[in-house]
Amino acid sequence: MATRIHPDDFTSVEEALSLAVEAVERGDLQSGEAALSWVLQEDPKNTAAWIWLACCAPDDSSRQICYRRAAGHTSC
Repeated sequence: MATRIHPDDFTSVEEALSLAVEAVERGDLQSGEAALSWVLQEDPKNTAAWIWLACCAPDDSSRQICYRRAAGHTSC
């Protein structure tokens, strides 16, 4: 049974990102997307969150948008 992630439960961006990654890795894309959306509201330039959000995207077009946002925030 999947554990639902609720944004009110987050105490930091790092915690929310960690929970999001765990959710995506176990296949709970809905919870992962919810946590990642919260992370990006708090920190719109969070490259890792954009990359993980691409894993939740429903189609190639949405994935490309996430990757472009991630690439726009790199320091390379």
